[in-house]
Amino acid sequence: MDEQMMMQPDEVQASPEEEALLAQAIEVALDVIHDPGKVGDNIAGMVLNAQDVTKGIGQAVATVLITVEKKMQIPEDMQLALGQEITAELCELAIEAGALSGDELNEQMLDAIVSHATSQYLELKEAVGELDAGQLQAGVQQAQGMFGGAKQNPTPPQGGGLLQRHAR
Repeated sequence: MDEQMMMQPDEVQASPEEEALLAQAIEVALDVIHDPGKVGDNIAGMVLNAQDVTKGIGQAVATVLITVEKKMQIPEDMQLALGQEITAELCELAIEAGALSGDELNEQMLDAIVSHATSQYLELKEAVGELDAGQLQAGVQQAQGMFGGAKQNPTPPQGGGLLQRHAR
């Protein structure tokens, strides 16, 4: 199917520069995921050692996305596309590793993964003081639209951030 036909009605065609930047960000994300050292092992462990694979994949997606953001500047409008690519890669790897069956991967599971990834991402951003409430609401609405209108709203971070709550 033609790529333009698959676009959502409210999507905007990316410029060649934006496509190149997204391709570069995806390459960095794949390098993080497939890192042969401690980083790659930590990402795999998040998925393989989680009691709930949707939470494990969500945590890994958020961690990879933030790691990529630290390595390069990613415009906000590209973060969701990058998140989709990271999610797809991690789900594929989870299936290959036997942590997830291909039959289990459906829209409901993807909604749960996106919800967990969003919550984890926001908690990590809050913990380092990079959370903007206006961006939060816009991002949640955009994510719901891109991921088929996720019916679950991500749990907003509770006061103090994840790291600060554990330090209490």
